[in-house]
Amino acid sequence: MTAYLDVSTILSPLLTQFQPESVLIVGETARDFYQDKNDTRSQVLTTPFNLDKLSTIVTVDLAIISEITDTLVKPQALEWLGMIRNCYAQHIIVISDIEQSTQQGWQLADFLGMGMKHVATTAKYQIFSYAIENYQLKREWQNSQFWANPENYDKYRW
Repeated sequence: MTAYLDVSTILSPLLTQFQPESVLIVGETARDFYQDKNDTRSQVLTTPFNLDKLSTIVTVDLAIISEITDTLVKPQALEWLGMIRNCYAQHIIVISDIEQSTQQGWQLADFLGMGMKHVATTAKYQIFSYAIENYQLKREWQNSQFWANPENYDKYRW
């Protein structure tokens, strides 16, 4: 019961931050933790997971995902998460069972490599989030002012 309360208290500020208009709930654990179960804007996918199920959903603002890292082999889970991240959701929350995902070979670097941030760890779960607007930070040097010697424009033929 305390794991449920811990994860719910972690998810609550994330839901407030993302303010989703539509939600994709993937997995039984995610469905249990998602508090607004009567939300008519939500779509639900349950196990077993395969890529064919993704063709039935529409783009959403937030995907809450569980059991992907626990039940699928790592390459399939990476493909699944990558497909959701790239094509279907601007924001993602992943609830990963620590023991089962470790048995599948998942490490912190795998989540970070997908652009996710580690949000919290409870006794049983790790929570990660992904937000497209925070994925690539804007750097000062990435603008036209610092590109290709602008002082030499119209002086030399390249």
